[in-house]
Amino acid sequence: MGGISVRLEDFERDIADYYWAESERFGQAEVVAFLLANGAIELQEHPVRGILDRLQAGEASDAVAGWLLPRMTKTIESYAKLHGPAPDALLLGGSGAWRTSYRE
Repeated sequence: MGGISVRLEDFERDIADYYWAESERFGQAEVVAFLLANGAIELQEHPVRGILDRLQAGEASDAVAGWLLPRMTKTIESYAKLHGPAPDALLLGGSGAWRTSYRE
């Protein structure tokens, strides 16, 4: 029986587009500008990875980071819970190990 492999990278544009729509909906002009600084979301190759890299590099104001990070944490943890390895899959590190690794 074959399986389907789902990777976070497969949804990066959808996730980034969601952040963009939410930031517009909540009137977060600075977040919108940050998200679109590298061009339109649909043209960015790895928008979520790019957002995380830019946040880590300190390119975002405290307000932008404070708005994005809780949402991104929730998204990534939800993805890990739904699609990551089972918590008891020792050889794969389990989803708990995956969640710990992405925060380092």
